[in-house]
Amino acid sequence: MDQIVDLKLNKNKIIHRLIPWLILGVVVLGAYFALRSDAWFYQKPVGQVISVKKIAQNHTTDTYDNHATVTDQQVLVKILNRRHQSQITISNTYDTSQVLNQQLKVGMQIFLDHQSHQAWGFKSVKRDATWLPFLAFIFGALMILMRRAGRLTILSVLLNTIIFSLTIWFDVNFGSGAIVILFLGFAIFVAILTLGLVMGFRNRQTWVIFATVMTATLAALGLAMLVFWITGKHGLHLELLEFITQLPGPMFFAMTLVGVLGAVMDESTDMIATLFTLKKETPNVTSTTLIQAGRNVGQEIFGALINVLLLIFIAAQIPMAILYLRNGNNIGYTYDMNMALGMTQTLISAIGIVLTVPAGILWVLIDNWFARRVRENK
Repeated sequence: MDQIVDLKLNKNKIIHRLIPWLILGVVVLGAYFALRSDAWFYQKPVGQVISVKKIAQNHTTDTYDNHATVTDQQVLVKILNRRHQSQITISNTYDTSQVLNQQLKVGMQIFLDHQSHQAWGFKSVKRDATWLPFLAFIFGALMILMRRAGRLTILSVLLNTIIFSLTIWFDVNFGSGAIVILFLGFAIFVAILTLGLVMGFRNRQTWVIFATVMTATLAALGLAMLVFWITGKHGLHLELLEFITQLPGPMFFAMTLVGVLGAVMDESTDMIATLFTLKKETPNVTSTTLIQAGRNVGQEIFGALINVLLLIFIAAQIPMAILYLRNGNNIGYTYDMNMALGMTQTLISAIGIVLTVPAGILWVLIDNWFARRVRENK
């Protein structure tokens, strides 16, 4: 009898856990089919590919022995957001890489280009039915798996995106050239908002992490500025940023500030959380023990985190590096033109990650000293 009751309870638990995933699946599928039928929402002409016919195919080779295949297509398209859903025929050309063009396939929804007295043409692929359901799945999975923490994480991501957009808008419309100061304010606000939402604004641990983040970030940027001043920025081609309306130097530091902030916040959260757990489990822990524990945790984290940053940087540079190398450029020129600025930003972030360890230990010791003073006064 007890076994039957246990089986029923387990069955109910399984069903209870599956229901949110089933609801999420329905939402994702509903979003997909709804977005496949939202052509009327767009002012630009939207069409769906009915059939594709290959007209011609040519093989080309350049002076550096790079091979490419260029294909011409004749595409029958049904216009979806016009009063009369007529069918038109357009021409499309794509090559092997599809970097500047796109192969059209049956079932794809596309944006069309049509000017008066001119033929219809293919403009771009309509992708909202792909990335919006995928985004809904990610957010839904976060809320199901992480519950309250997941909801707060999503909220912080959305708010940070809004704040970033407002910062960019303010710089574009009212920019006074002080973009570093503007993004410093952005970094402070985002750090407080993110940590406060996830860990609580009244939590002492939140403010210790915030102090650690800002100390390590500003120290890393300060060291970078000192090195640039001593070397005169020799070998740093800031002109490659190609910002016409902004000074490249301040823009570079604003970009670096945001990158360092993210890397430092990741490490400091893990390290400070570990030290606070140690303080909670051992209320009378000594400063020497905290310092040694902080060093051990930091040494375990910052090596892997620096390598992650390096791999992310390398992954982002692979396409342009291969393009330069396959067109007769040597490694030195390829590095200078594509990788020097990114590598410099990665190194500054790595310095920030290393400085997080002593900064975090310092602020934990300060917090521990204040906590002891409060206990003694009571």
